[in-house]
This record gives sequence, structure tokens and C-alpha cells, in this order.
Amino acid sequence: MGFEGFRWRVGEPPPELEEHSKAKLDVLRRYLRAYIERLTTNPSRDKFTLDLVDGFAGGGVFRSDGKIVSGTPLIMIEESKRAEEELNRNRSKPLHFDFKYYFVDVEADHVDHLKKTLSERHQADREKIVVLNSPFEDAVDGIIARIGRRQPRAGRALFLLDQCGFSEVATTLVAKIFQSLPAAEVILTFAADALVNHLANTPALVRAVAPIELPEARIRELIELKNGDGGRALVERTLRSHIRTKTKATYDTPFFIKPRRSRRALWFLHLSRHPTARDVMIQCHWNSRNTFEHYGPSGFGMLGWDALQDGTTLPLFRFDESEGREMHRQLLDSMPKKLYSLALEVPVTVDAFRHAFANETAARFSDLDKVVLELSEQREFDILDVRGRKRRRNLQRLDPTDRIAVPNKPLLPGISRR
Repeated sequence: MGFEGFRWRVGEPPPELEEHSKAKLDVLRRYLRAYIERLTTNPSRDKFTLDLVDGFAGGGVFRSDGKIVSGTPLIMIEESKRAEEELNRNRSKPLHFDFKYYFVDVEADHVDHLKKTLSERHQADREKIVVLNSPFEDAVDGIIARIGRRQPRAGRALFLLDQCGFSEVATTLVAKIFQSLPAAEVILTFAADALVNHLANTPALVRAVAPIELPEARIRELIELKNGDGGRALVERTLRSHIRTKTKATYDTPFFIKPRRSRRALWFLHLSRHPTARDVMIQCHWNSRNTFEHYGPSGFGMLGWDALQDGTTLPLFRFDESEGREMHRQLLDSMPKKLYSLALEVPVTVDAFRHAFANETAARFSDLDKVVLELSEQREFDILDVRGRKRRRNLQRLDPTDRIAVPNKPLLPGISRR
């Protein structure tokens, strides 16, 4: 699991699951379920291949409320098997699922406990499972090579890397993963307080990666708020930018898991080069409302620096219904100017429009599409089909190949709609 204090030994009870880790396990299970379902919707598909890697696997199980519950390795296997059973239930043409698992941990006691747990619960799947007693940085090259041989074209894989603190090693490894496996994605989790402490010891990093420079006094003021909004807001903006640059990830979701009954928070950072992966993860954030939170306003620029310059307030975004309504309102206000700039010279495809704005907002692609459809109804933009013909008004949905065009008499950029 990657957190200090969790220890597994054969013959001893597994560690008690803490509230913040319980929330993370729930999100991982939701994401695996949604991601596999999204990628297997094509009824003509006959095979789905996925490699699942846990770089800090732990002993496999926890205690929670007097029961033994699954940790990340078991969740990966359970959700794979569930998908195979449920998604084939109503298919006329069976879909063959090909999963492979790699579980790595540096602690020999953890590996022994994990092997025992797997032999008791998933002995039938032993040919699909590789368990390694090693630091992840020593094991990753071999894992990448094995995935590459299994999947020479796509290299579809999910890496879960559960960190205690922050290390440049992790970003280097993620860059290597993306370079070798184009369809891979990586989930990094960090203890939030450890990240804030890291910034406190390296304030030069904050200044180096900030797109606009915050005053030194403001930087130190935010860092000193180690148990509050300020330090975590700085983490989101500073390390998010730094990590995405270092890893060459195209898409990221960088929000905090904040359980209701725990003061501890996890920074949950999902990185990928594939838009579907990003959209599925954002949907999981919304489905897990009141679990994820972000320090900043709704709409575009929610991960920008403006809110940090104001020394009085830091808005808190919680992925609930009221935040969704406010996000829609702000997007509706700011979208015309941004979209006008994007489509001014030539119409832009819906697919390109989604990708251009994905990292600027917590909106799902469906949320962005809804705003465009509303603007189209108000005749601020035209929707063209793949042949360039204007589509009718009152559209219910957009196709990725549709194009968004500036009408002959466009709305002047910069003029407020309200």
C-alpha cells in the first residue's frame, strides 16, 4: 500500500485499514470496473488484453470493522474476474479476457503474506500472477519488457504506484512507462502532508514550475498551512505541473481524497496519454462525490494560480450536485471566448475540442458537450457533420467527428454572455 505503519507477517493479523486508504480502494475498484466496461462496449470485439501492475503491493488484505477485506492486488483480480463473468452474460459473441498481474513489494514479509493470501483465494489464477520481492524501480524494466512482448502494439496496462513521500525516481519511472507502453496509465498516490513537507524543504521548486511567480511571502504562507487548504492547494498546482512535465503525460486528474471521518488526505494523481482513460477517471470522481476535493474555483482554470494569489479565501470544490451546477454556469460564461479562439480560422472537431480543454477543468466530456450544445442552440456556434454540412438544432448528443464552427456573425470574443 505504500504507507508507513502498515506491516504484514504470516501468522499475524493483517493491519487495520485506515479511512483514507479505504476511500482509495473504493475508487480503484470503481475505476477498474468502469474502465473495462468502457473499453469492451464494441460487440464485434472478440478479445480484451490488460496488464495490471501494483508497484507497492503490500500483503494483500486488511482488517476493517472486524472483517478481512481486499487490498489492491486482490481488487485487481476480483474486478477482472467480475468483468469476465458479467460482460459476457448477455453477449452473443463471447469476449475473451486476457489479464496478467504483477505484484511488487520490497518487504519480504509482505511478499510472503501476499503469496499465502493468493494461494488461498486465487490459486486457479497462479499462471497469470507474477509476485516479485524487489524495489519497484529494479523490477519495472522487466515488467515493461514482458508487457511489450504480450502486447507489442498497444501495451495497455495500469500501474498503481502508492508513495509515502515524493521522489523524482517516480517521475522518471513513469516517463519510461509511457515511452515504452503508449496505452499505459499510471495512478500515483501520495500522503498529502508528506508532499507539503517536501515543498517546505524545496521552495525553489515552487518558483521554478509556477507559470506566474507568487510572492515569496505568499509561498511561505501557503506552505505553513500544512494541515489546511493552503499547503494542499500549492501541492496541486506545483507538483501537478512538475510531474506532468517530467512524465510526458497528456492527461491528468490531480485531486485529493479526503474521507469524512479522517483528517488525513491522499493526493490521487491519474496520468495517461489516452482521453478515454482520463474521462473514465473524472467520472469516477463525480460518482465518488464527497470523497474527492480540490482547492480552487469551478470552470476553466480551476487548477490555475489566481486563487492562490488572494490571501483571503480558497474555494473548495467537492464534486457534488451544487458544484456541478456552478461548474456548468461558469463554463457557459467562459466557453465562448475560448472556443472562438480555437475555431476562429477553421472548424475544430469535437474530439480535438475535448482534448484541448480536458486538463483545465473537472468537467467530463459529456459536460463539455452539453455546454457546446447549449451555445449552438443560442446560435453562438454551428455544429457541422463530417462532410461539413450544418447539423440541425436541438441535437441531443455530439459525435467526436462533428466540427464546431464560428458562424458568419460570431459573438465578439471577450463580451460577456450575461
